[in-house]
Amino acid sequence: MTISRRGGLVAALALAAAPARAQAEMLRIIAAFPPGAALDGIARLLAEAAPRHGMGNALVDNRPGANGNIAAALAARAAPDGRTLLLAIDSSFTVNPHLYRNLGFDPAALRPVAVAGTYPVVLLVHPSASITTLAEFLDRARRQPLQYASAGYGSPGHLAMAHLSHALGLPPAALEHIPFRGNAEAVTELLAGRVQAGFIAISGGAEFVKDGRLRALAISGPQRLPMLPDVPTVAEQGHAGFDIRFAYLLMAPKEVPEPAREAAARLVASVFADPAAQARLANWAVTPEAGDGAAAEAWVARASARWREVVQATGMRVE
Repeated sequence: MTISRRGGLVAALALAAAPARAQAEMLRIIAAFPPGAALDGIARLLAEAAPRHGMGNALVDNRPGANGNIAAALAARAAPDGRTLLLAIDSSFTVNPHLYRNLGFDPAALRPVAVAGTYPVVLLVHPSASITTLAEFLDRARRQPLQYASAGYGSPGHLAMAHLSHALGLPPAALEHIPFRGNAEAVTELLAGRVQAGFIAISGGAEFVKDGRLRALAISGPQRLPMLPDVPTVAEQGHAGFDIRFAYLLMAPKEVPEPAREAAARLVASVFADPAAQARLANWAVTPEAGDGAAAEAWVARASARWREVVQATGMRVE
């Protein structure tokens, strides 16, 4: 009888421990944006594919806020066992170290694993502004300061407009930045005409261009977008070499074993090569550009040098 009770106790303890063990063994992808954003969609594509690539079940842990700093700080504290990954916009590592006095994490505690897609932003204006081309936009800003919306201070839209102003030599007062709490809020204010313009991640506004409620003037990247084939790039409109894109980066704690880092990079490459996934990425205006850890490190180095110059030249600062 004693033996039976002891065996039952051991079995009960084993059953109780199973969920905790399964949770510990599950791959965790920390997403630096809320559910519904393109970054969240990419994280879920990776999580769905992880079991098929021998990486076990995966969950997406959304931790938005502070331009990615909250998610990055959480990932930086994780054990380097290959079971925690971070999906963030590259600006968390290429802009924020120059922008924030206190990041809340050490960028050196995280290591790039892979490039997981890139995207441009699109210069949008409200029709009431009576601006139809990039040249008209620049001319108007030189004569009469324009207000522009962004998804927040230090967001891709803020950075792209600051770079445009810096690269094309606009007067400091030509463009007044009006930051909002996210892309959706910035688009809402644009639609209402309370701000005149904005560089916006077009996954949140393409339908408004197609139905005429907003006007698209230029694509910040080197190529036109399939969803807006009639909208030219900035470079096509007389500003050769202008290329502003942002990358989604998969990151891991610095000391993660190399085989785990390589396996995660292969997961990204496989997902981005899948036609079904490519169709979903196209709907988010994401280019299925994948790259391994070396490519991600090179992206960070190039973009960090560019944004350091822009931050210093424009005096951007977050205390």
